[in-house]
Amino acid sequence: MTVLEDRPRPAPLLAGHQDVDVSRPAPPLPDPNAAPAKEVAPWAVWLCRFGLFAGAVIIAVERPGPWLPAAAFAFALGLAWVAGWRGRQLRNIAFALAVFTSGVNYLSWRFTVIAIGGHPLPGWIIGIPLYLAEMHAAIHTMGLHIGLWPRNPPAEPEAYYGRRYVPEDRRVDPFRYPVYVFVPTVDEGEEVLRPTLTGILAARDAYLEQYPYTEITIVVCDDGFVAKKNTVPEMTALCEELGVVHIVRTVGGGAKAGNVNNARTEVGADGDVLLCIFDADQIPRDDFFLKLIPAFDDPEVGWVQSGQFYGNRTNPVARWADDQQSLFYRLLCPGKAAHNSAFICGTNFLMRATAIDSIGGIPTGSITEDFAASIRMAANWRSVYYTGILAVGLGPLDLASFFKQQDRWARGTLNIMWDHWRDLLLPAPKGKKGLTAQQRAHYLLATTHYWCGVRDLIFCIAPILFVLTGISGVRGATATDFLLYFVPYFALSIAGFWHAAWDITSWRCIIINYGSFPVLLQAAFRVVIGRKGDFTLTPKKRGTMSPWRTAQLHLVVVAGCLVALVKLMLSSGGAAYWLAGFWLLYLCMMSGMHMILVILDARQARKERRELALFGGIAPPVALIPRPDPHQRRHRARRPARRLPKPRTALAGVAVAAAMLFVLDTSTSAAQTDPLHLIAAALPAHPYVGVGALATPYGGTGVETIEKQLDVKFGSTARTQETGDAFDYGWADTIAANGGVPWLTIVFSDNGKTSLDSSLTAIANGSDDAAINRWAIEVAAYGKPLYLTVLPQADRNYAASSGVANGGIPQDVPRAWAHIRQLFTQAGATNVSWVWTPGDPGDDGAYSPPANQIDAVALTMAEFPKTTWADPAVALAAAAKEHPGKQLLLQVSADGTPAQRVAWLQKLQAAVAARTDVAAVVYQEAGPVSDLTGADAKPWALTADKQTVAAFQKLAAALGKVDNK
Repeated sequence: MTVLEDRPRPAPLLAGHQDVDVSRPAPPLPDPNAAPAKEVAPWAVWLCRFGLFAGAVIIAVERPGPWLPAAAFAFALGLAWVAGWRGRQLRNIAFALAVFTSGVNYLSWRFTVIAIGGHPLPGWIIGIPLYLAEMHAAIHTMGLHIGLWPRNPPAEPEAYYGRRYVPEDRRVDPFRYPVYVFVPTVDEGEEVLRPTLTGILAARDAYLEQYPYTEITIVVCDDGFVAKKNTVPEMTALCEELGVVHIVRTVGGGAKAGNVNNARTEVGADGDVLLCIFDADQIPRDDFFLKLIPAFDDPEVGWVQSGQFYGNRTNPVARWADDQQSLFYRLLCPGKAAHNSAFICGTNFLMRATAIDSIGGIPTGSITEDFAASIRMAANWRSVYYTGILAVGLGPLDLASFFKQQDRWARGTLNIMWDHWRDLLLPAPKGKKGLTAQQRAHYLLATTHYWCGVRDLIFCIAPILFVLTGISGVRGATATDFLLYFVPYFALSIAGFWHAAWDITSWRCIIINYGSFPVLLQAAFRVVIGRKGDFTLTPKKRGTMSPWRTAQLHLVVVAGCLVALVKLMLSSGGAAYWLAGFWLLYLCMMSGMHMILVILDARQARKERRELALFGGIAPPVALIPRPDPHQRRHRARRPARRLPKPRTALAGVAVAAAMLFVLDTSTSAAQTDPLHLIAAALPAHPYVGVGALATPYGGTGVETIEKQLDVKFGSTARTQETGDAFDYGWADTIAANGGVPWLTIVFSDNGKTSLDSSLTAIANGSDDAAINRWAIEVAAYGKPLYLTVLPQADRNYAASSGVANGGIPQDVPRAWAHIRQLFTQAGATNVSWVWTPGDPGDDGAYSPPANQIDAVALTMAEFPKTTWADPAVALAAAAKEHPGKQLLLQVSADGTPAQRVAWLQKLQAAVAARTDVAAVVYQEAGPVSDLTGADAKPWALTADKQTVAAFQKLAAALGKVDNK
């Protein structure tokens, strides 16, 4: 072990000290003679935030549809143009507002169609996770634009973000700070470490040439001994050859953080010094120190971070991973730093020893110690980010290595949220300075990003599950709704992202991020169950695992999508199924493009095996190319952007936007057809009296037989038919011939059994359109007035098309009802009076279609033995109160002693006679029993006893429009 001699450290001086060498210009600094930019008053900032929050609330409540994002985009363009913004910054403002409004608009609508109930599985099992996954995606999409908001960048393509103006009397000389450079290593070996140390020495020489009065000490922190590796002698020889300090740790603990903390103690790197850390494979450019150290002229700057890029881009995995790095370091990090929310990324950075020591040193309890340290320091220290490429490193050489890296980052970042949620969510303790709102927002976005593995799995499962089983996470949504709410949000999100990422990254970053979801899912699961895991290094050599083993879950997803697509093509589904088909194709495309990387990695593995054999078992060195990827075009120097709008301009914009939100036009909601008020089906002078039966008579118990036994001709009869039945013209004509109006109920079932097509969502989305159109054409051909009930008892869980079971929700009922009405109207069936038949017409507001969609309301009173029988007068009054101005139709039946039935029919007669809004009274033969021939049906029959026959004859004569023989 090499020990560093104790050398004096010069004290930091003010920037104007006579020893400063100014013969060579330093990197660009803020003009010391320039006045500080005028800051917006705090009250104005809070007013803008309140306006944004109020706007979000109004959008969430009103859900205005697609016109608002378009208006927001146009309004933002105009306002930003007037304020002086041009070019990309102008478009960033427009996209930010448009994405925000469309995102809130979509999420608020999407909340109203979450599936809750269902059979055999309740809809919330997939409905709530799917909504949370969509919310995660939307929040991070909107969060992207937080960092893209205009920030007055310098004209130079390589610039500092987060650097502020510092008055001359507070500025310090950053070039007097001693610098300690730490290079932690475990088993990378001389092949990897020599280029890194050579690059650091070259950067040190370039810095000392300009500022010879300072010092830079290079320290290799070797954990090879504690990791039981055999590379320590090799590292010792290399360090002696290059003249750098070599610290071998003999007691483990704390992984990389513990290794660096130990080396700091050994060399005495504390006090007024700067600390720099390079990963073993990161090779700095000659001007690394010259670019980063000047930012420490601000005594409140705690650290300066630069990007991490890969130089071995001839390797396909490293090339795709470098695109992912470019998205983070070139697009996201500048925005975070502009809000003083940058964080240390583990390598290629400088920080003050006093800053890290203010939190007790580099944290050793996290495998992402850099991020943990940033959150703890951010409240009291400023951060700066430098956008230029100052170092290049070795990217993952195969998919297994890349996924291992992603697993470590995901576990560490998710654990940060677990361990530091108080810092991020709760106010700071009294007497301590806490994080700002912007810092909390940026750090929360960072800590929740890696839940995308769970999110993407849900996105994969949902459409496959829906097509194969009919279990949906969405209920009550129509294709029109998706066009109004989802398409604007999705289109603006995609357009906004690629506008921001143009010239910065490529489509490969999207694919490799999606391709990582299996390992991110595994990392999230380990964090949830409390298994943080150990710190793992990204291998610097190709492993032996086949690339296809890393794609197993993707192959399962593709297989599931293909099976679902085949089923979709062989079945006749509605719009919802075709929307699911679009999503399945999208998933196939994403997984298929990830397979391209798998194939390229497998091909690279074969190529490297051939090279290994060619070179006699010695792998050729990896070439690092210190320049941007060819697809990343050189940034053109831009003209300095105008300063941010003055407070009055911003306030005017908020006022205009708020005014727009208050006058939202809700006319984009589904149009409702006018109600049908038939002259022939208007309220009769006397209620029609009839008997309800099934579609065909059973064994002499049909309507004709009952009429003979009662010696009456009914003015109205009711029957229930299934969608697969045909309209009975003879039955309807007979009722019309008696001067009455037939009452038809259509049930979405098949031989008494329900199916996926029975659900309200399936009906609303068109799955039953063929049967409904046939019924509409037949009813239109009948041409005479008809009472029609669809979706009977939709507020009950036993209904075939239920709003509380089989995946239905109350909001589904009006949608399905309106869809059926629309099809009947298109077929010309204008002879229909629509009868709403809930289980409880006195308390059905959550399920009922709009009042202008209902012509009459039906009450169903089935009185069972040994129960308290309902008072007809009370029931009629409750229904009339809930549905004022509507005709009332009654379906009644009773099973009890003859005396009970007679007394109840008498009360029914009196209740109906006392009202003027009752259009029909129909006794439902066999009551709630479906089999008219069974023993259970007999007690309900009108002809079960002579007393009931006589009582009903009196009721028919007194109330009904009947012909007595």
